[in-house]
Amino acid sequence: MNNTLLSKDELNLYDYVNLRNIILDIFKLFKYLKRIDDEIFIPKITSDYRVRYEQFVLVRTSVVENYTLKSMMTETKSENTRKELLSKITMSLRKLNDIELEVFNLTFYQNKNEYEISDIICYGYKKVREIRKSACIKFLSSLGLDHQCFK
Repeated sequence: MNNTLLSKDELNLYDYVNLRNIILDIFKLFKYLKRIDDEIFIPKITSDYRVRYEQFVLVRTSVVENYTLKSMMTETKSENTRKELLSKITMSLRKLNDIELEVFNLTFYQNKNEYEISDIICYGYKKVREIRKSACIKFLSSLGLDHQCFK
């Protein structure tokens, strides 16, 4: 996947609400992991928009098998499985270009709406929507979870 925004034709293939819901499930998993172990490392986006995960392990593919929030929570009880899953998420975040990563960070890590993001990055809110959707599609495609989001 190249590092440009996806075309409008590609964006129109996906339902943003479904994309967002899957990503919110991943962030619920992060909250769950923090709740059971407050010292756990979660993939983060730094202030200079680099993706960091302190316990990264090499994995062959970023595809997530058996996606449901419940199964992901169960699987993360094993430290090795947890590190592998979070490494896959890290690899998927690294597929985003700088502007996508910034918008993804503002949307999901900082819970900002499109109007607040628009003010921060100096793009119109419609462009923010395109960037956000492009980031979501690339992120979930890399994890192999985008097939649930087609219109």
